[in-house]
Amino acid sequence: MLALPVINHLIQQNPETRHALAGYNGIVLTLNIAGLRVHGQFNAEGFLETSEREADTVLIFHSGAVQKLMQGQMPGVGDFAIEGDQDLGFNLLPLLGSLRYDASDDLARLFGNAAAGSIASRAEKVGHTLKQIGQSLMGQAADFAKEPQAPVITREEFDEWKEEVDRLRDDVARLHARLDKFERDDW
Repeated sequence: MLALPVINHLIQQNPETRHALAGYNGIVLTLNIAGLRVHGQFNAEGFLETSEREADTVLIFHSGAVQKLMQGQMPGVGDFAIEGDQDLGFNLLPLLGSLRYDASDDLARLFGNAAAGSIASRAEKVGHTLKQIGQSLMGQAADFAKEPQAPVITREEFDEWKEEVDRLRDDVARLHARLDKFERDDW
């Protein structure tokens, strides 16, 4: 499973959290993050290992939680659910929420400290720009969603409407003709 190494990499980069997660040795956790499922058992070092056992607790993050995190907002109570051991889930939730990715560590390992600093600062600028663009697009999408939706009609509905307009036009023409006749008769 590809997700376990990613989660474990995050745990590795956060030694305080890893130390706290080591206290959950033997506990089996399932994370459902907007359709992505991660299932594993904590070991004595605080890392997740594959497990066939049923989860002691399941943390479910709805897509709204992921969207809020991407926008730099804090997810609300309705953005997640806990199944199984509720107390365990509420204890693990802040620990997992404290995991932060530090790209500079990975960049330093790949390119050295000097290059990593330069790459990280450029990436931060690009990331900031992308975040602004993303927030702008999300705002525009939200504004568009608030606008009333224009009704879309079928071809048959349009043809019926057109026939009705033609009948109405004929009726108005007949009415004008009668009114003209009445005017002439009155003179």
